[in-house]
Amino acid sequence: MSETGKVLFIGVGRMGNPMARRLLAAGLSLAVCDLSEQALEPFRRQGLSVARFPAELAGEAVITMLPTDAEVREAVLGERGALSGPHRRAVLIDMSSSAPGPTRQLGQELARAGVAMLDAPVSGGVSRAQTGELTTMVGGSGEVFERWRPLLAHMCATIRQVGALGAGDAMKALNNYLSAAAFWASCEALVIGARAGLDPAVMVDVWKTGTARSHALEVKIPRAVLPRTFDYGFSLGLMAKDLGIAARLARSCDVPAPLLAATEGHLLHARDALGPQADLTSLITLIERWAGFELPAGACASDKEEK
Repeated sequence: MSETGKVLFIGVGRMGNPMARRLLAAGLSLAVCDLSEQALEPFRRQGLSVARFPAELAGEAVITMLPTDAEVREAVLGERGALSGPHRRAVLIDMSSSAPGPTRQLGQELARAGVAMLDAPVSGGVSRAQTGELTTMVGGSGEVFERWRPLLAHMCATIRQVGALGAGDAMKALNNYLSAAAFWASCEALVIGARAGLDPAVMVDVWKTGTARSHALEVKIPRAVLPRTFDYGFSLGLMAKDLGIAARLARSCDVPAPLLAATEGHLLHARDALGPQADLTSLITLIERWAGFELPAGACASDKEEK
């Protein structure tokens, strides 16, 4: 990196906070930006450079972890965005779940300003963000990818370049479609099975060792559904947004995707019924409401210690 050697991390919410802390633990010089003073306060107490607006902070490499591509664009090209200040920027690494089209457009505009870009959305949730074991799917040129791969390695255990700029966002949207479909189906099956007299913990233990195996059964349901904490750490609003990206991608490719359309519809309904900030895992309560039946509380013993 340049003479400043500093990374500017924009967006230190539920996912961004532990990701930024991985960079700090690796000894990197870090500046942190977030509109929330509450999110900034822990970093301020540690003596880091913090600000609500990116223009005020140095950082050759700019990392964004924000809700949508609209926030990413504002954070970079807005009136007080990263490119509006006096500081030199070499690369933007967008680790948000953005849409491929806006990402490619932003990349073109940054290229004219002499700034490279990678889209590097992540998968793995808050727990893997804390341990540095995220998976990132990266879009962008091979040369830019190789130059900045060591920076990604501080946060991600699995790093795959999947294509040109925007390809990472496409891969992530489809990943979350598969994840959402599996989770919704698993919740339906749990309610049906429990209503039929099966033990929910036993169902999960059996299914996760068979062909029904999924992240929903291995992680989300044991951790947040069976104990009824509903605190996995990913909101219904964000999942519905990601399914919208996947659905638009399918339409742009002229690929019929009836299950994707149905899953998007289900998530939109759950978002509207439970609220966009509700945890993804709470959607089972909507299925329970429809069934007039609630799963008994209790965790699967073999998964209580799972991280």
